[in-house]
Order: sequence, then C-alpha cells, then structure tokens
Amino acid sequence: MIPDLARHIPASLGTYRDGVAADCAGRAATPLSSLSDPAVFDATLSAFEAGLGSSAGAVDRRALVSYWSQFYLAPLATPAMTALVRLGQPLPLTFATTRLELDGAGRPARFLVQPGAPEGGSPGLAGLIEDHLRPFVELCRAQCGIAPRVIWGNAAVILDYVARELGEPETLARPEVATCLGWCGGPACALSPLARALCDRRRRTCCLRQRLPGVPSCGELCPIAQQKISIF
Repeated sequence: MIPDLARHIPASLGTYRDGVAADCAGRAATPLSSLSDPAVFDATLSAFEAGLGSSAGAVDRRALVSYWSQFYLAPLATPAMTALVRLGQPLPLTFATTRLELDGAGRPARFLVQPGAPEGGSPGLAGLIEDHLRPFVELCRAQCGIAPRVIWGNAAVILDYVARELGEPETLARPEVATCLGWCGGPACALSPLARALCDRRRRTCCLRQRLPGVPSCGELCPIAQQKISIF
C-alpha cells in the first residue's frame, strides 16, 4: 500500500477514501477469485438485492449485476486513480489476490490487498484494466450473460469522473492514464476498452438500471435518450 494515500484524495471523493485497505487476518471478506463459483456469486448478489429491498427473482438479473457493478467500481476507482494520477504509483489490486468487504446493506465497500504484493503485469491504468477490470467484466458476463460493453461503460464513466475530480491538468500530466481514458485521441486510445466505452466523455451503452424497480434512471444522461443506441 502507498502510505498516506488518503490525504491526496479530494473532499469531493471522500465517500470512497477508504475503498482500498491493507488486508489483515480476521477481517470478513470474500476473495474475488471465489466469485467465479456461482454459489458464492449468487449469495453476494442476493445480499445486495436484499439491501435494495427487492424481491428475489423479481428483477432482470443483468440489470441487477450492472447496478451492483457500479457499487463495486466506485470504491475501487477513487483510491486506484488517486494513486496513479497524484502519486504515479499503482495499488496492488490484481483480481486474483484481492478480497472484497461488504457493508451492512450487502454493497461492495472495501477492497483488501496484500501489503507489498506486486502491482501486476502491466503498469499504470493499463495494469488495472488487464489485471482487475478485464477479469471482473468476464466474471459478470459469465454469471448472467450481460454484454461486456455494459460493464466497461460503468467502469469508464466512474473512472473518468474520478479523474476529472482529481484535476484534468493532473490527469493529462499522466499520459498513460489520459490515453486509457480516451482523453488524448489517436490509435492508442482506440485500443482502450475504457476509451471505446465513452464518446465525448459520455457513455455509449445503457447501464440497464431503469429496469430495476425503485431505482431512479439516469434521466437525460442515459445514452438511450441521448443517442437512441442499442443496449445489446
């Protein structure tokens, strides 16, 4: 872990200041790798659904997984992006070695990482994409059949928002991060799944949340309203 990371996180992102923490014995958490077990994934999703007050089986599973992924990505993005943009250092968030804590309502709350663990095979935001986000997107697809571009869209919107809150000049000063987010243009941007998920910094694919009873829609921010594009 990077010492004193929290003090580099702006107040506007304070809700998720503690979204990544050092792992230690005795903390109740789920290894992310175990979510590939349908029984473990279903139990995690059921806890989240119960926290929403939904009745089991009453909602579109793909919409529920997409909404859950937004709660998953929020505590991940703030510490991870702050470490990259403001300190130029990645956090050891490799999917295979990270554990997840839930809050009292069954929502993803904190990622537990091994202090001193290697950051992964790729540097910067590209490392987070390949070593954490890509396995996560595949997990969601495998568990409910959701189109990968829906989850990539969720990730892109959240990471782009955090990067802007950290400061556009600071983010642009990290060319690798800015390129992965699609801020720079050019061939390298075209290869990033995050950049492909955004158009003029707006998501291209609907997140499906309007299918969940009691969950407010994105309103005018929804790409269906903006662009009339297909969600599958």
